[in-house]
Amino acid sequence: MNTAIMENWSVITNQNGFIPPELQRYMLQGNIYGDSRKIFPDGLPVSTGSIKDIKDFGTHKVVKTSRTEYKVSPDDVDPEYEKACPGAYGRLQRRGEI
Repeated sequence: MNTAIMENWSVITNQNGFIPPELQRYMLQGNIYGDSRKIFPDGLPVSTGSIKDIKDFGTHKVVKTSRTEYKVSPDDVDPEYEKACPGAYGRLQRRGEI
């Protein structure tokens, strides 16, 4: 499994108004660092595939997609996202089938 760190992160969806709620997918976007496959240079803005699982390790969380595990930290939330969604890091958790 590929690993990386995601900074300046936020959660996005594929929702555009025409997708049934049960088909809505959640993804991360932000700047990638420490890509274990060395495909992406540090700092590159990326959007991930669908979030499959989220594990809380106290000081950080690991967000798993089908190919990569991203380490995210509370200090690395996108400031604009935090303003729009206060407490974004604390609210980052698996909900149903995401």
